[in-house]
Amino acid sequence: MDVLEECHNRLARLLGENSEPLEVLRCAEAHRAYWRPPRIRILLLAESHIYTAFSEMDRQVILQNHMDTDMPRGFVRLVYCLGYGENNLLNKPIREPSNSGTPKYWKILYSCVNRVSSNEDFIPILKSYTAFEERIRNKIALLKRLKEAGIWLLDASLAALYPKPVPTLVESCLQVSWDAYVSQIVRTTRPSSIICIGKGVFRFLHTRLCDIGIPVFVIPQPNSRLSSLEHLKNYQQYHDIICQSCRL
Repeated sequence: MDVLEECHNRLARLLGENSEPLEVLRCAEAHRAYWRPPRIRILLLAESHIYTAFSEMDRQVILQNHMDTDMPRGFVRLVYCLGYGENNLLNKPIREPSNSGTPKYWKILYSCVNRVSSNEDFIPILKSYTAFEERIRNKIALLKRLKEAGIWLLDASLAALYPKPVPTLVESCLQVSWDAYVSQIVRTTRPSSIICIGKGVFRFLHTRLCDIGIPVFVIPQPNSRLSSLEHLKNYQQYHDIICQSCRL
């Protein structure tokens, strides 16, 4: 039994029937690994991916018209999976639950290497404004730029925490994932800084994050109940922190 499987088994005991198959976690890890920089300078620590049903595992990402044909093809509801939110990239579309993707996280990724001044700056990666082929090219270019800059997104929980369980269960899943799997990645890669996406991630892992001795910044979740202006300031904060930490 490998470390990922052992962590999955511990999480499955917590989540019961709401636990995903191990294959989903392996698929998510494959996508993360593909976009992992050789040297991680800034670690974006999110909460988790979105629950992905076993019935969705037969979907494949089709990229024959793009150069990056060696990237993972499995489907998982994770921002690094290009088929999440892009039914036209899948061999079979997903209708229910909706394959709506996570545009707010694409905005976070975009903000890391572009200092935005208005919501219009996000147009190149948004479905409502940019045609499919161009949008996919822009997304791939953005992921490449992040990889080159040493910026990587990692989930603090290996198990999906959306839809949201009760807070005590969220805390347990985050702490089990950290202790059994995630902390080893962080300690091995030693990023210059960690940006926690969401106050809950920092609150539940506060002691553990302090123990590793790496500067930690906290920015509210992009789905927090904030004004449009406040969200824009948060997106700008990503770029400012990264510039300060890495002098990009």
